[in-house]
Amino acid sequence: MYKTLIQLGLLFILIFIIFFISNKYFFYEKKFDVSKNIISSNLEKNTLASKDIIKKNMDDEIVNLVYEKFDKNGNIYLIKAKKGILDKKRPDIIYMNMVEGSLTYLNNEKLIINSEEAIFNKDNFKTIFTKNVKLIYQGQILKSDILEFLIDKNIAIFKDNVKYYNHDTEMYADIVFVNLLTKEIDIKSNNKKKIIVKKN
Repeated sequence: MYKTLIQLGLLFILIFIIFFISNKYFFYEKKFDVSKNIISSNLEKNTLASKDIIKKNMDDEIVNLVYEKFDKNGNIYLIKAKKGILDKKRPDIIYMNMVEGSLTYLNNEKLIINSEEAIFNKDNFKTIFTKNVKLIYQGQILKSDILEFLIDKNIAIFKDNVKYYNHDTEMYADIVFVNLLTKEIDIKSNNKKKIIVKKN
C-alpha cells in the first residue's frame, strides 16, 4: 500500500517537473519568436521608409540641367546648374546650385552670371541669383548678394553689397539697375553716402 502511494507521489512529481520545464522553455521560445518577428518587421518598415525618402529626393532632383530662351529681340538667355530641386507645391520653380547664366546678344556680345544658388522660374525665366553673385560684361564686373534677372522686362537688379569694377573705377552701392538692352547702369540708394566711387 505504502509502496503504491510512494510510486504515485513520485509519478506526480515527475509529471509536474516535466510540465514545468516544457512550459517554461516552450513559452520562452514563442515569446522570442514573436519579438524576433516584431524586430524584423520594424527593420523592414525602416528600410522601406528610408528607400522612400531617397526615391523622393531622387525624383525631385535634376542633375546638370540647362534651359534656353530667346527674348523678343532674338537674344539668347541660357541658364545651367549642376543640380536643381523641383518645388512640389510650385512645379514651375527650381532651386538651383552652382549656377551659370548667360545672355548672348545678336552681335555675339556676351554677358555672363555666376552664383552659388538661384531660384529659377521655368515659365517666365525669372531668375533670382544668390550667394557670391558675379556678372561679367566686356571687362566690367558687378558683384552682389542678390541679383534679380528679369529677362521678360530686360532688367537686372543687383541688391545688397553691390560692387562695380572696370579697368579704372570701383563703385559700391545698395541697388544697381542694369538695362539688358542698352546696358545702361542706374544706381539707386536712399542714402547717397552709401554710393562710393573710386578712380584707380
